[in-house]
Amino acid sequence: MYHLLFLQYVVLNALFLSKTTKALNFTAQCWNPIEIQLTAQYNYSNPYIDVDDFNASFISPTGETMTMSGFWDGGQIWKIRFAPTVIGLWRYQTHATDVGLNNQTGFILCHSYTGSLPIYTHGFIKPSANNRYLTYADDKPFYWLGDTHWSGFNIAERYNQSNDARFSSMFKGLVDRRCEQGFTVWKGETFANNAEQGNPPSNEGGPAWGKGGFFIDLNIGFWRNIDYRIQYLASKGMVISIAQGIGRSMKNASVESDHKRLARYILARYGAYPTVWVTAQEYNDAYSGACGPCWARVAAYVFDLDPYKRANSMHNAATNPIAYHDQSWYGFVTLQQAHNRVNSVDYWLAQYDATPAKPILEDEANYEDIIPPYGGGTITPKWKTRQSAWQSQIAGTFGFTYGAQGIWWGCYTVQDSNFNCGTGSDARAWNMAIDFPVGEQMSFMAQFWTSIDWWTLSPDNNSIVWSNAPTDTQRPYQKSDGDNRALVVAYLPLQLNGTVYNGTVTNLSPTDIYMSRWFNPRNGAYTIIDKGWTPTKTGLWSIPNQPTFSDDWVLLIQRINDLTEPNLYRMKK
Repeated sequence: MYHLLFLQYVVLNALFLSKTTKALNFTAQCWNPIEIQLTAQYNYSNPYIDVDDFNASFISPTGETMTMSGFWDGGQIWKIRFAPTVIGLWRYQTHATDVGLNNQTGFILCHSYTGSLPIYTHGFIKPSANNRYLTYADDKPFYWLGDTHWSGFNIAERYNQSNDARFSSMFKGLVDRRCEQGFTVWKGETFANNAEQGNPPSNEGGPAWGKGGFFIDLNIGFWRNIDYRIQYLASKGMVISIAQGIGRSMKNASVESDHKRLARYILARYGAYPTVWVTAQEYNDAYSGACGPCWARVAAYVFDLDPYKRANSMHNAATNPIAYHDQSWYGFVTLQQAHNRVNSVDYWLAQYDATPAKPILEDEANYEDIIPPYGGGTITPKWKTRQSAWQSQIAGTFGFTYGAQGIWWGCYTVQDSNFNCGTGSDARAWNMAIDFPVGEQMSFMAQFWTSIDWWTLSPDNNSIVWSNAPTDTQRPYQKSDGDNRALVVAYLPLQLNGTVYNGTVTNLSPTDIYMSRWFNPRNGAYTIIDKGWTPTKTGLWSIPNQPTFSDDWVLLIQRINDLTEPNLYRMKK
């Protein structure tokens, strides 16, 4: 089949070249981008502002059409980036009022991806059919473990420099380490809309805007530097969560058109990579007067333009109410518990139970070692970071976004002058933060969840009856696979008052065999409680004491009717 397609491609390619020298033809692996470069006929006084109608239609082998916007890349150069999604021969045609950009045609021969990175094997992410988690394009569940780099497109996170001999580049070293630890998402923002905010947008390519002004004088060098970063992340298989900037930069609709134009540019430039759009950081911050409805319209605009209709969101502030669940563009909820804060599972259950259902994510909670100005007067204790990660997932989130002081805002040294880096004993540098213990524990957490069918689980108030357990922030809770009861997971938080958490698991099958284990979220080790037991005749099982009473623990119960040694070995991993 592929040979026939290739022959067709060769014939059509020759036919096009016999008629015109403008035809551009490509081969590509599915879900990997190609780049069409064209030259405009006219010299525009401001190409970023003057041309807003440049795009291309891509017609799949089965006749479906996907339209991707194009972008200006300096001088008279314009580009369109597109990642074909299915095997076969695609054809495309460009559209613009400029003669040099209009009606340019060609073919893309797409063949199967030959590598091993899941994002290209399975395709870009989207909401699941039941709106409870995210999946790849082929419906395989996607486990989100994110790392926060709000300044990751900024000079604060050096692309070409490193002050640590272990890494050739600060940026690349951080990406490589997180990939080794099993992180699947990298989160950053461009800051390109922050006209009146601190931390102006600038990187090795210069500022985002020239002397002509914000939203007007686009500096291509800034965006080309981001290209290098996006492309490196994509080469590692990372999903890239992009925010345009800080929400408070748009307080009313008077500048909404400027933000939409910038959003379109970012989508056009990076939409062919494995990205998700989280619009703005703290889109509706009650303390700074951000225009939430304005940002919602920007998010809807991006979704309408996005040919992949991937999962998009808006990054909440801690004060945001439950909103936009009924909007088709709102693919998933990004919560912000905030810092040095402890909540019970009810905080996340409220979002999980909101209607209509949406996938929910804890996207900013208790960054590890975050400095006192953000931590309420003290550095956030590490156990709070780990507890937010586990409690949120027990309460129904599809993953977690971690953050570390020294990395959430890139701090090259402990002497950095940026306010976000802290001072004195509170300061943390990036190469210190990359070795933080809870950051490593996120790797253990990801290994735990991805070793089981985590997407079949949902919060279950009835699967365990707890006794002698707190009902406040340290409330233990659980999720299960429903009436089947083949899989139950419970998180028992740190016992602040030293009490033992006792409880009874209910509604198990009295005729089936189960294995129960403690999982240590601090070192990733399992301890078998019992590897072959049956519940009581009424389907009950009593939870034994935890291995220690001053730590948090995870309880894992699995039905295992096959007690052969290979199966037991698999269960112990």
